[in-house]
Amino acid sequence: MKRPRTTGHLAAPAPASVVPAPQPRHGDAVDSAVMALLSLIAAVETQPAGPATKAYRAAIRRKGEEAAAAGGSEVLEDVLRQVCDAAPDRAERRGRILTEAWVDLIGEKP
Repeated sequence: MKRPRTTGHLAAPAPASVVPAPQPRHGDAVDSAVMALLSLIAAVETQPAGPATKAYRAAIRRKGEEAAAAGGSEVLEDVLRQVCDAAPDRAERRGRILTEAWVDLIGEKP
């Protein structure tokens, strides 16, 4: 005797009314900026001042410009908060690095 199929992929799909409509949000822009900035900030924190640090700061600036283009100062503030929250013991320094790099971006609107 054969066993009946009991795998989950054979279940009927959920009706369309149960699946929520996608909400417009800037989550993807924030997530990609946070991931890139975490590695850039870590590099700036460990490097002595010099040409490499200047290059990292320029990259931080470019990421800020991309985030500002995606959603303005609201996205920048969200990115800043997430990067600082990732390492509470270094939050103050990270916040200072980002605000210096984004000095004229934080107040802009998209």
